Amino acid sequence: MRTNKWLSVISLITTITLTGCNNQSILDSHNPIQSHKKEKQEIVIWHTYSDEETKVFENKIIPLFEKKYPTIDVKPVRQSYNEQLKFALIARASAQKAPDIVRMDITWVPFFAQLNLLYSVNKFDDFEQVKQSLLKRPLESNYYGGKYYGIPLNTNTKVAIYNKELLREVGYTKPPNTFNEIVDIAVKHHYLIGMSGYTSWESLPFFYALGGQLMNPDYTRATGYLNSQQSIQAFEKMLKLNGSSNFTTKQMANYKDTWQGVKDGNYFMVDEGPWFYSTQSPKSLKETLNKTVAAPFPVTNGKGSVLGGENLVIMKGTKHPKASWLFVKWMASPQPQEIMFKTGLIPTNKNVKLTDFNKETLYYYQNYIDGIEDAILRPKLTKWDKVDDIYTAYSSLIFSKQIGIKDGLTRAAKEIDQLLTEEKGR
Repeated sequence: MRTNKWLSVISLITTITLTGCNNQSILDSHNPIQSHKKEKQEIVIWHTYSDEETKVFENKIIPLFEKKYPTIDVKPVRQSYNEQLKFALIARASAQKAPDIVRMDITWVPFFAQLNLLYSVNKFDDFEQVKQSLLKRPLESNYYGGKYYGIPLNTNTKVAIYNKELLREVGYTKPPNTFNEIVDIAVKHHYLIGMSGYTSWESLPFFYALGGQLMNPDYTRATGYLNSQQSIQAFEKMLKLNGSSNFTTKQMANYKDTWQGVKDGNYFMVDEGPWFYSTQSPKSLKETLNKTVAAPFPVTNGKGSVLGGENLVIMKGTKHPKASWLFVKWMASPQPQEIMFKTGLIPTNKNVKLTDFNKETLYYYQNYIDGIEDAILRPKLTKWDKVDDIYTAYSSLIFSKQIGIKDGLTRAAKEIDQLLTEEKGR
């Protein structure tokens, strides 16, 4: 027994001695106790950046963040922007394997918020401070059911792009101020206006500019608005313009590529997003700037073109909400926003110094920035995609004359109303 006791004592002394050798600070009163290094946290972000944007995001932006916050590793995963991405996120969330952060289209936020899959950023103490630095209209796209579910990362809209020579021919030194002027010029001089298609993104600016209405202000009813006399007249005007060869879409026989067509003088006016400029080669861009001039889409009854863009959201299943929020709000700060602006993505932070960019870049981007203030925020509905599908389908039927205007709009309104009665969380 005594032998066993002494063996135990010797073993204990040996353990303490060895521990002291391996960590001098434990026994050395002259050195402070060494604190353990913080464990690194890995946050996963799913994004849908283009090839060029991905290079900048993954090779410049992320390393910059990780250098500033060395205890956080950011793992980017590029995804395709389509309906499958929605289903993949839902499936991952159900299996508790969702990414921490997602860059998603602004129209998707209500859908995921209603499913209770997004983390409300209102919960963070400094949210109000961050909020003050962001553009109002893009920020609004994150608001649903009384809470904010994300931060606007980049924004866009469409502008009106005119052929310079055709403008000069009719005595204009700058673009028309109203859409009615554009229509009058097109009719009088037999010019063509190009609308790229029938979806809400493609056609709502024209529909609203001609006096049309989609829903009531609360987005609870389409009947009485989409099929109102004003909306019927808006479609009548578009069909009349089309019949006199002053208006076309890519589904029609007289359609020609709008990008090249507006440069060649085949179109008096088309509308397009900032990628009209950012994706062109230097040679093609030079030709574009020489032959065209842009301006914000004309505002009618307080409505310009459609607001687009992407938001950064935090998935509710994240195990690292604070680290995720740190990355999200940092992405909306001036430095990363200025870097991504060089790829053609319009910043959402008010404090980005646009004067630091060359005059040529600012020349065409300033029109988009100016147009955002009056841009149309598409209805914040969980089933917006289905509403858009109905609007698009009936617009196509009306333009192809497979259905009458009044009948088509009334049917569309009725089907949309059915979806609106199912809407929750507003």
